[in-house]
Amino acid sequence: MKHRTVNDYFKQQWPRLILFAAFTLGVSFFAPLKNFQLKWLIDSKSKQEALGYMGLVFAITFVSWFFERLSRRSFTKIACGAVEQVRQRILEQVLHRTVAQYNAEGDAAYLSLLTTDLRTLYDDYYMSLFSIVFWGGIMLCALAMYLYISPVMLLAILLVTIPPLVLPRRMNERLKATRDAFSLQMADYTQQLKELLGGFEIIRSFLREDAYAALHQKAARKARESELDYQQSLNAMVTNTSLISNLIFPVVMLVGLFLAFDGRLTMGTVSTAASMANFVITPCHQIAQCWAKVKSSQGIRQRLEAAMAEPQAAEQGEPIGHIDSIQCETVRFAYPNTAEPVLKDASLTVDAAQKVALVGESGCGKSTLAKLLFQYYPDYSGDILFNGRQVRTLDRTALYRRVGYIAQTAYLFHDTIRNNICLHEDFPDEQLAHAIAAAGLTDWVASLPDGLDTVISENGKNLSGGQRQRIGIARLALRSYDLIIADEITASLDPDTSQQVMENLIAMPCMVVAITHDVAGSFMHQFDKVYRVEHGVVRVA
Repeated sequence: MKHRTVNDYFKQQWPRLILFAAFTLGVSFFAPLKNFQLKWLIDSKSKQEALGYMGLVFAITFVSWFFERLSRRSFTKIACGAVEQVRQRILEQVLHRTVAQYNAEGDAAYLSLLTTDLRTLYDDYYMSLFSIVFWGGIMLCALAMYLYISPVMLLAILLVTIPPLVLPRRMNERLKATRDAFSLQMADYTQQLKELLGGFEIIRSFLREDAYAALHQKAARKARESELDYQQSLNAMVTNTSLISNLIFPVVMLVGLFLAFDGRLTMGTVSTAASMANFVITPCHQIAQCWAKVKSSQGIRQRLEAAMAEPQAAEQGEPIGHIDSIQCETVRFAYPNTAEPVLKDASLTVDAAQKVALVGESGCGKSTLAKLLFQYYPDYSGDILFNGRQVRTLDRTALYRRVGYIAQTAYLFHDTIRNNICLHEDFPDEQLAHAIAAAGLTDWVASLPDGLDTVISENGKNLSGGQRQRIGIARLALRSYDLIIADEITASLDPDTSQQVMENLIAMPCMVVAITHDVAGSFMHQFDKVYRVEHGVVRVA
């Protein structure tokens, strides 16, 4: 896979880059030129000549404004387009990760990457590059005009200009370190904020508002202090650079006056040189500041590029056809960074169309075994065989077309019921209606004013637990899986709803492996086999 950088998406927009270069060249020439005209304006020998030069100054001012507007507009489009492509690339890579890879980072890391870090890419990298090119062009044209006015004056200006451009290089490491620390601190803050808002109902019901507000204040203070540290480092660089760059004007005046006293320059030329000093002072200040931002964003750019370049999860495993048998033999598994295995000796068999239940106390390893069957984690010992082949060697895409998984709480998107079931995939209306009927949703959907086009709120907050789980079952019924793995799907439902949901699941014309702790449920007799999980050991009940 080709290694992509944040600059690749920049370069892809070369037609706009050409336009930007042309517009920037225009403003670089005309911006200092309007001040350069003061030489002839002040040295005019008649009112008519002065008015002519004044009209020219106004015309040049308008042309300069026009080119600057076009330059800024074109580059903003380039930068926004590049950020959009980088964001899409990262998201595509994230969505192709395995569950284990995704969980190793966590939601907050991805949220920070796709929001805060991309904002930094736009502000501190792309727009800083624009400012460097924009102000650099203006400064070069101004220096060329100083060369025309007086080579001696140009030499003096260059001697004063070099320090502001070199000084920030000595502060780059400090800026980069504080910028990286701020980015990481914001990722931590995002994680804590996400957890706090996600636990809103718990916090309110236990009257712990003040306690969690205090925790938030502590996290927010750390983020603020980290940002303050970065901003103070940037401020130190800016003020030091400003001090030196502000020496340019008195140097121009001093050299100009000496040359005027020697008769080598007119006062009009000296005035012109003085007025043009701003076209060297401001660029020096802007370039130094923007270059520091470019360097300080290096760590963030590296993280973004690592996310873009990270290879997608391997999908080149063995193909798998219709699944008609599952066999687990002495399976042993421990989660990363834990010494004690969750599964110590798991053995079971499931034949075609059989309905199998895994029962046991919470934390005994039932859900872990279900996730191993769904190829969440490949690092197990023993055998997990689908049609006689190790599940970890199978092509993940082919496997997921054959095996469906539903968790304890089916996740729902803020979208229509139709899109929550179909997941933005096209299905015939008859097939969709059959899936809705199989999940026991027909009457409920028919009672809604907008039917399948009814919008579900964030994660189904406007639905009951049974309705949420039935939508999850409808997703599975729509896709004709060979095996369905259901992980505690009735854990939060009342007995009557649990009975109905389980009956919908067991009626599916495929193999079913259902994890449950409800051994007293009236649906248990409908399973062909029941396995008990105790302390990581799986045996027939």
